[in-house]
Amino acid sequence: MLSMLKLAAKVASPSGDQDHRNFLLGCVGIRNDGALILAKNGNIKNMFSKNLVNIESDKSCEYHAEGRALRKMDKGGTLYVARISRKDGSFVMARPCSRCQAKIKIQKIEKVYYSINNFQYGIWNPQKDYDKVYNY
Repeated sequence: MLSMLKLAAKVASPSGDQDHRNFLLGCVGIRNDGALILAKNGNIKNMFSKNLVNIESDKSCEYHAEGRALRKMDKGGTLYVARISRKDGSFVMARPCSRCQAKIKIQKIEKVYYSINNFQYGIWNPQKDYDKVYNY
């Protein structure tokens, strides 16, 4: 599990110096057929350039790492979501937003593992609607 969160953090890493966000988010999905899906947050500037000015719009989920990964997932499977601080590379809270949670439930994802900090992670079971925090 920790190795998958670390992979999600690696996926989140910026590909160049032009990305100035303070926090970077990556997602690893494992489909039922065993295929690995990798996704990171899209560029927020692209979102605004497409006149999606309402950050709370349902379309904004398309720019989140989880939303991007879900497009390639089948029903079921598992997601690992990590947010890292650009400042020091530490894990920070990566629990999916309410819009992504709704899409995750619809897709019937079995479990979502997410970073909380360098010492804790969370497991959310969307189908049973329970969420628990664990120490590494």
